[in-house]
Amino acid sequence: MSAKPRGVPPELEEMIDSWPAIPAFIRDRYLTVVAANGLARSVSPSFREGVNLVRSTFLDSDVLHTSPHPRLIAEHVAGTLRESLSRHESDGDFEQIVEELSAASTQFAAAWNDEEAVPGEQDTFTFPHDIVGALTLGYQQLSIPRHFDLTLVVWRPADEASRTALAELEEIASGASEA
Repeated sequence: MSAKPRGVPPELEEMIDSWPAIPAFIRDRYLTVVAANGLARSVSPSFREGVNLVRSTFLDSDVLHTSPHPRLIAEHVAGTLRESLSRHESDGDFEQIVEELSAASTQFAAAWNDEEAVPGEQDTFTFPHDIVGALTLGYQQLSIPRHFDLTLVVWRPADEASRTALAELEEIASGASEA
């Protein structure tokens, strides 16, 4: 991609890092993770700095193959990219992502062409985890004032089992960062 984000202000990185029990990351307009806290990285390898969530979903991971709801995820991610494109001016980087994924993934092409597919207000997703088991999490995306290209994504447990698993994962992640 030619357009690089101006960088994540240190106070935003410090903010998400100060939430050890809340998975959070910051993404840019192309849905590339530009900052993530330790718990977000522990929840999913897709929540690491430099990972483009669209490419990861449709090209680089088993997200669609292991999910019980692959169509929901495909529609959600394509719809989120469409929403970002509607908020920002189209450019070569957006076009490159859409062209690349339309050619490489029939699931992306179908979801992209379905203009009625939009992210839900209360979508939840299940993340398999080898150590703590499945985590079902919902999220909120928040625009960051004065940083129009950046969006804060904060995850929360959708049920008690996920709350317990997330607490266990946070304990593991904090222990690993102290070592």
